[in-house]
Amino acid sequence: MLKRLRRRWQIIPTWIKVVPILALLAVLSAIHQSNIAHGSLLASSLHRLFFLPLFLASLLFGLRGGLICAALISLNFLPDILGYEGQALSQRLDILMEAALYFLTALITGIFVDRERREVMRLKRAENLALLGQAAAAVAHELKTPLVAIGGFAQRIYRDLEEGHPHREKLRIIVDQVAHMEQLLREMLDYSRPLELRLAAQPLNELVDEVISLCALLAQEAGIQLIKEADPDLDSQPMDGARMKQVILNLVQNAIQASPRGGRVRLSISQSPDWVQVEVADQGSGIPREHWDKLFFPFFTTKRGGTGLGLAISHKIVEAHGGTLELVKSNENGTTFRVVLPAKPLNHSPS
Repeated sequence: MLKRLRRRWQIIPTWIKVVPILALLAVLSAIHQSNIAHGSLLASSLHRLFFLPLFLASLLFGLRGGLICAALISLNFLPDILGYEGQALSQRLDILMEAALYFLTALITGIFVDRERREVMRLKRAENLALLGQAAAAVAHELKTPLVAIGGFAQRIYRDLEEGHPHREKLRIIVDQVAHMEQLLREMLDYSRPLELRLAAQPLNELVDEVISLCALLAQEAGIQLIKEADPDLDSQPMDGARMKQVILNLVQNAIQASPRGGRVRLSISQSPDWVQVEVADQGSGIPREHWDKLFFPFFTTKRGGTGLGLAISHKIVEAHGGTLELVKSNENGTTFRVVLPAKPLNHSPS
């Protein structure tokens, strides 16, 4: 019942939720100004009624809504805060404290509401990803065998056809598309399976050097310069080297594809006593703001021909290491992703 009411409330347009709050604020403000003008004793009681729209705004719109409502309420007390002739300093301080109380109430309520919403979204995302992983594993398992057979026969026929045969180019397209679908199935299975990390001391500098070597040809063809910035004396870190190489390789390949010809992709490695991090920055046109929250969702991609699983798998690998993969910035000057791993040995159990 509660879920049904919450779902119905979420589809109500924002302006319908805003109008009652603004109407209540307007009525209370009008009565407040009238009472002050006539010296009514009800003025102090009306101050408490302002908490009603304040709580509504905080509950409906979180921290931002609560602070905006607190600011609108405080406008009613602006003349008293600024003071007028004959007004005692203690009165001005009382009004100022009352205005501060509105903001403090909005701050505390808004923080708790926003935290609750983030937790609900996290749980919902985890539930959706679990269901999606199960579905992806089932689909991939059913498609893998017939797809391998199709690809194998297509490759054999392609090799047997002589150059210049009218159907040879069509077979090449079939072989390429089957290979793309096989790659997608491998990534789907990789994403749906539990990760079993093989942790060992890994020199991160060497790992990044391997990735740069693997991406050198791709970068050269795209006219991109790969730049590494790192302390040569970085300590080795406990990690699954093959998995982390997969993460960094995916980030670097994405950065190369996003950067314009003649651009640069920068890999920066740094560490502290508690963490080690790798940043991959490109010089592309950036990712639209409305896509930021979807970047690590499986099958979401803005690249033509992309599977939408690269970042999702990378995110899963980094989280399995106890670290974080995040978008640091993205604008018209480029995009930066950051991998942060704990520098301490991990007591890992398979996820």
